[in-house]
Amino acid sequence: MIDKKLLIAKELCPRCGNEFHCSKSGKCWCFEVSISEKSRDEINSQYDTCLCPDCLKYFADKAE
Repeated sequence: MIDKKLLIAKELCPRCGNEFHCSKSGKCWCFEVSISEKSRDEINSQYDTCLCPDCLKYFADKAE
């Protein structure tokens, strides 16, 4: 049996420092956020790990 605790990890956002949950199962909340290719490139150039929902939404809204 798979330990569900291993599939959801607590992360710290590298942009704001807030704690959030990241699903390691392959279907994380972040897949539901639509961002432009330009924003994705900007995120990838500045950060090495995932962003929290608020920060990812900032980049999604910024591109509109």
